[in-house]
Amino acid sequence: MPTQPLDVVRKGLQAYADRGVFRGLDEVITRSGRRTFRFVWLGSRPLEFSLDPKKRLLRFNKLLPNVPSKSSLYSDLSNFIKTRSDRSLPKHRRVDARYAEVFCANRRGDVSIGLRVKGNQYAYGLGRLVNLAHEVFVQLNDKYADYMTENFDAPQE
Repeated sequence: MPTQPLDVVRKGLQAYADRGVFRGLDEVITRSGRRTFRFVWLGSRPLEFSLDPKKRLLRFNKLLPNVPSKSSLYSDLSNFIKTRSDRSLPKHRRVDARYAEVFCANRRGDVSIGLRVKGNQYAYGLGRLVNLAHEVFVQLNDKYADYMTENFDAPQE
């Protein structure tokens, strides 16, 4: 069983790809030496997942494009992300603060979501972050259907 962060994340993402959840999984080494994984999931646009073991960060980079920082969408998303560690959530939906800290960031309208892993909880963090991204898309489809149609070609129903 792998224990190095890169091996844990690589194996975890590959398991999602092997099950057909992700398509076209590709690993890239950035100029800064960080590892980035690209794949298609939740639409047709390639997503970027990064690992920075020095900072203990797992992150979906630019998961959501075209989200103004002062918009109600970003405000709702930020609040949603903050509640993911609430102990009232079922364990399978909660990010346990003992193992990871969840965050979102908006840079020039591109929203990234991520986790700062505590200890060596990379497998836990990967699973929680993938589930969180899925929950974000479910919430957006429910509350911001126009945004999803414009940015992810979601059907208008």
